[in-house]
Amino acid sequence: MLRLREDDAFLANHDALLATAPHDDLRLLSIVIPAEALAGFAAPAPGEVRPVVAASALLAPAVAFAEQAAVTDSHPVSGFGNYYFERLLQEMVLGVAVEGTRAPRVGMTADVYRDAMSTIIAQRSDPHLSPRGIADQLKISLRQLQRAFRARDMTVERAIRRARVEHALELLVDRTYDGLSIAQVGQYSGFSGGSSLARAMSQEGKESPSAIRRAAQA
Repeated sequence: MLRLREDDAFLANHDALLATAPHDDLRLLSIVIPAEALAGFAAPAPGEVRPVVAASALLAPAVAFAEQAAVTDSHPVSGFGNYYFERLLQEMVLGVAVEGTRAPRVGMTADVYRDAMSTIIAQRSDPHLSPRGIADQLKISLRQLQRAFRARDMTVERAIRRARVEHALELLVDRTYDGLSIAQVGQYSGFSGGSSLARAMSQEGKESPSAIRRAAQA
């Protein structure tokens, strides 16, 4: 049984609606997102309840946005707008998950690779994301960060590139974004444009952006 105090927040991995005690004064905001949205982040194990640090600067904005989303009529919004509305909410929840649970739990050490991957996935669309910036956010040295990735036969630069390519692939195969040019897909994924996107996809062993889009449309 989980006892909640006022303004408590937590992450939980569950596949059923959350049961709550029938108190008249209970006000519970529940945000349900698919598990894939936490890909790359150490999501709670099945049945695990993980508290979110109340001091997280992202918690209050995420709650306010979710409350607004709950009362907004989705019909006047285009399919394109609805997708971004949902995507933004997922990104905010992911930000809360990363920022609000980053402090190591009692008896556990920080997982540099996990936290770095969480940061990369949350900020992959930022063209200025860099290994140095990630290290600064995690409050570790660049050498520590690089060592954590070398232990997995990976570099920070490649992890950033791969995360951006995966995001670009999502946009290329989703028919909602057929109106975006290849250059725009590249820019929305953190690249400078279509050429750098195509080059990164080739380095990751993928087909060209135009070929992937044609296959999706067919």
